[in-house]
Amino acid sequence: MELSELSSYQEASLSCSGLEEWQEGPQVLTYGAILICRKGKARLQVNYKDWQLYDGAVITVFPNDVVKLRVEETFQVEMLKYNPSLLREASLQLEQTVYSSLREDRCRQDTPVVTNIINGMFALLKVYFDQSECTCISQLVLCQLKAFFIGFHEYLQRNPQYRPDEVKSYRVRELFNRFMMLLEKDYKISRDVNYYAEQMNISSKYLTNIVNQVTGHTPKTIIDQYVILQLKMHLKRTTQSIKEMAWEFHFADVSFFCRYFKKHTGLTPQQIRE
Repeated sequence: MELSELSSYQEASLSCSGLEEWQEGPQVLTYGAILICRKGKARLQVNYKDWQLYDGAVITVFPNDVVKLRVEETFQVEMLKYNPSLLREASLQLEQTVYSSLREDRCRQDTPVVTNIINGMFALLKVYFDQSECTCISQLVLCQLKAFFIGFHEYLQRNPQYRPDEVKSYRVRELFNRFMMLLEKDYKISRDVNYYAEQMNISSKYLTNIVNQVTGHTPKTIIDQYVILQLKMHLKRTTQSIKEMAWEFHFADVSFFCRYFKKHTGLTPQQIRE
């Protein structure tokens, strides 16, 4: 199965992978996943924040995260991928603070407790995945996701991980995460920095400062990069006409849509589909 997505009828999968697709450049995930590194070393960037992965490291990623991977040596992870519908169902039964904090502090290295939890969870699920006649995989995965999210969140609360470069401000990271979550929700509605600043009740100048501190880029650059990634995904995975896509993404007309796309990619939308 392609790493980029789950089939429409499959709610979850458990497999080993070298994450080759993530090495091709930034990707917008259409699924959520829990990963444990089984071999090698790599640097995984999630929403413009870097995490070091090596044997035993555990990290969570969510639908609409922007990921990019740089492998330093032979690399493999074991990964539980799940459909966004399972995350939505799990989230309805969890406090919002659990989900929000896991997006911020999502990785643990050199932590036997977390590694053992994932090893046990994956071993249990593998028993069911190996039974082709099992009809309750989605419910089993949902139960395990809720248990992991709650347990991992509680562990993170008891064992906060501070990095020297992040002591600069928890508020900075919190606001940047709010910006990214808003962008994930409204990228089709607006590509204007002022819109996102207003939604967050801060000035565009302050938002620019926040985003620059975390990524080294302007909010406009991040917005355009995210929109282009989504547009490429739509072009490759849907049969929508260019006109329909321009309308859905709130472009004034097809001409402006094509100019915007070519400005940021050097290609026309039609060339991406060829």
